Amino acid sequence: MNIFRENDVVLLREGVEAKIITGDEVFIPEGTEGTIVIVHGSADQPSAYEVEFFIPEQNDFALATVDAGLVCKV
Repeated sequence: MNIFRENDVVLLREGVEAKIITGDEVFIPEGTEGTIVIVHGSADQPSAYEVEFFIPEQNDFALATVDAGLVCKV
């Protein structure tokens, strides 16, 4: 497993549900680029990441908590 830090850009290995700031939910498909904003767990063995995605159709951002194994390098 790769270890990422805040502000790293990653790709999703699987699609996930995310929440737009307004509270609406949106599905983020596999292969979408996102930016890590929070690392959950220890820095040397994170359990999950909070990832921000830009949603062009809505000109907005969405956040998802993503298991550490579901992201990879761009």
